[in-house]
Amino acid sequence: MGGPLPPLRNERMPTGRGALAAPRASAATAPDSDLSAEQQAQVAAQRQAFDYEAAERAEILREHEVLETLLMAHLKNEDEITKKWIALI
Repeated sequence: MGGPLPPLRNERMPTGRGALAAPRASAATAPDSDLSAEQQAQVAAQRQAFDYEAAERAEILREHEVLETLLMAHLKNEDEITKKWIALI
């Protein structure tokens, strides 16, 4: 977790689904935190990495569902063509 996060892909547009349902408490809103500034920065980096990965996984799953739907439509079309071909024989 030491390196910078990879940049977002340009072909993917951010959606409202990736937004958090409730804002997280930051280090500024919790002055009584027992974590040092460095530890708070590490936690913030871990949260950011987790959020990025969760959003990326959600987008991949959405793309997968669209591709499955497209494949099913293609297979149904091929099935209809086969049925018509058999009817011609």
